[in-house]
Amino acid sequence: MTSKIEALKSLELGARVAEDEAESLEKYFVETDQWRQIRSGNIDVVYGPKGSGKSALYTLLNRREDDFFDEGILLSSGENVRGATVFSLVISDPPPSEVAFIYLWKLYCLTLIARTLREYEIKNDAARALVVSLEKAELLPESGVLSVMFRAVSSYIKRWFSRDAQAIEHAVTIDPSSGAPTVSRKTEFREQSDEKNLAEIPVDELLHFANVALEQEGLKMWLLFDRLDVAFADSPNMERNALRALFRAYNDMKGFSSVALKIFVRDDIWKRITAGGFTEASHITRTVNITWSENSLMNLVVSRLVANPKFADYLGINPDKVRQDYSAQRAVFYQIAPEKVDTGRNPFTFGWILSRTVDASGNPVPREVIHLLDTAKSIQIQKLERGEGDPEGDVLLDRAAFKDSLPQVSKTRFEQTLLAEYADVGEYVVKLEGERSEQTTASLAEIWEVTEEQAGNMARRLAEIGFFEVRGDREAPSYWVPFIYRPALNLVQGKAV
Repeated sequence: MTSKIEALKSLELGARVAEDEAESLEKYFVETDQWRQIRSGNIDVVYGPKGSGKSALYTLLNRREDDFFDEGILLSSGENVRGATVFSLVISDPPPSEVAFIYLWKLYCLTLIARTLREYEIKNDAARALVVSLEKAELLPESGVLSVMFRAVSSYIKRWFSRDAQAIEHAVTIDPSSGAPTVSRKTEFREQSDEKNLAEIPVDELLHFANVALEQEGLKMWLLFDRLDVAFADSPNMERNALRALFRAYNDMKGFSSVALKIFVRDDIWKRITAGGFTEASHITRTVNITWSENSLMNLVVSRLVANPKFADYLGINPDKVRQDYSAQRAVFYQIAPEKVDTGRNPFTFGWILSRTVDASGNPVPREVIHLLDTAKSIQIQKLERGEGDPEGDVLLDRAAFKDSLPQVSKTRFEQTLLAEYADVGEYVVKLEGERSEQTTASLAEIWEVTEEQAGNMARRLAEIGFFEVRGDREAPSYWVPFIYRPALNLVQGKAV
């Protein structure tokens, strides 16, 4: 008979981050309605909070490249699924304007299309003329490595602004007689605006050629963009310029029947880049927001649990039947977990997990739920290896394992998300260590040693990023820290006076 410690060791939940489980993601993945909309091609822009599963969708699209090819859809990723970001070059040496950024994105999309046409040996007249021209203009490196391609595009754009320093040795133009793209030598420059200067690059005409090349073969191409939060994390102003330009490029390219951009972006980043007005936003309609309810997260967790045949055998269940019956999923979860972590009128264990892993936005996400459960499993295994008693009854995880997992989950969320991504708030949140979990404007002003007006401004900023939940009325608000951040700061329950 399998012991509890053996069963725990066979329990698999997968990695918290999709990039770390690319090889096994299909085994764990739950096909939601959001996925089906994306898979059918009806969605171009996917919004969601950090940890909600955007990168899982992006990774799975890439993993199913062969299936899409069988349906006449070619996929081309504009960013590495994992590792260093392709766009690091643009951080140190950005284009001089948002207009230049738009041309940068369009040219990069063009090279992604041409690279894919070359890889699949598509050689109709339009495809051949496009690929040869881009190769001669040094826009399409032989290696096809994304970072090298993006560097080539960046360098090409940059040379258009090097008026007196150097000429562009080779420029892609459109032959007026044949209409085909060709390479010409361009050596004369005159002073003019960035917009007029860039207009000399026939990028829209070249994209039209790319579209024709695909149409003639009965193909479509999806250009995938993810990890934009990583690419521009250290430069808010550049993030705004770069991503607004990307969405403007997206709108300009919507008219192409055989080319589509698929963009995965965090909802808080979308709010930042549209703050103060963004006219193009009203034209971005093929979108979906990734949201998770308690039921959908239960389905995700249990689907991962029963994906392991050894663990399913231990539970004595049929995985396929469990996946089709929510009540059976709930029953499986409570085969491994106690009914409640805190007794009395407190929520059941799964509800308790959500309440402890959600930030002030109130939107639970898979990442922290998986992290807490995986940590609880590790803690329980360590306890059993030390010879401590088995959990009561048939469950595998006791109440203490859940409670003891919170500090680690909190620390990771606090350090790797809040402090890492919002450098402007770091000095303020660390000063709250050991304080009460609910503060007023006056108490924050005293802790931070600033005026109440300054404290109110920072408190609202912290509310925007999910660190504070605003309570009370507008005249006398209070600021409540959700459970996910409390252990990391050793916060004390109660309101400051």
